[in-house]
Amino acid sequence: MSGMDDYAYYEQEAALEEFLQESLKSISADNAKHYLGVYGDAIEARVRRCLEDAHRLGSAGFFAPAVVSASTSIELMIRFMLVRPLVQGAFLSDEWAGVLSGRIANGRTAEDRELLPAVLRQWSIDITSIRLKDGSGLWPTITSSIWPIRNKIVHQGSTASTHDAALTTECAEALLYGVVRVVAANLGFTLDNTGKWSEIRGEKGAAETGDYSSWSQSFDAASPFDGS
Repeated sequence: MSGMDDYAYYEQEAALEEFLQESLKSISADNAKHYLGVYGDAIEARVRRCLEDAHRLGSAGFFAPAVVSASTSIELMIRFMLVRPLVQGAFLSDEWAGVLSGRIANGRTAEDRELLPAVLRQWSIDITSIRLKDGSGLWPTITSSIWPIRNKIVHQGSTASTHDAALTTECAEALLYGVVRVVAANLGFTLDNTGKWSEIRGEKGAAETGDYSSWSQSFDAASPFDGS
């Protein structure tokens, strides 16, 4: 980069860091709930399709494509089910949300890799405490192992092992059930009852009297993706 390019880059970095610190303090649960209520079904359908492809490819011995498919599901969850909805109330611009999502997904620096844990801490979720079957941490495994493997496959044509495919799929499923579903429950979604982000059903009332009444909330489901 030229001197001017360097200056512009560091100026943008400084502005983003300052904006992040202020914005994380003003995240809106209502906006996050609305975003996921509208788009959650379409996003999860795509996530699950990628996971199904990963299982099928891995079982057939196509380990590198399986890694790519499972890691794509991870990126979809981070970008569309965590970062965008959880900062929707703070990041008024899609451009800023895109910048943040890109930094987390790339994870080039230690600071970038701390962004998602920082966002999730605002929702009392500690992603760094989630463990995989072998006891290793979910988030360090994604940032230090899964993304480098995936990048080598995509950009260098590298191969992958059955272990790589299984590990990537395990990480994707742990992120879905250990983080995304926890966010959903914290926001009041009733996925276990309805199977849909766009439909919420529950009961409210007094436990002492047993006087419960049903209630529901629905959203006009749509897709955040262009085209197919």
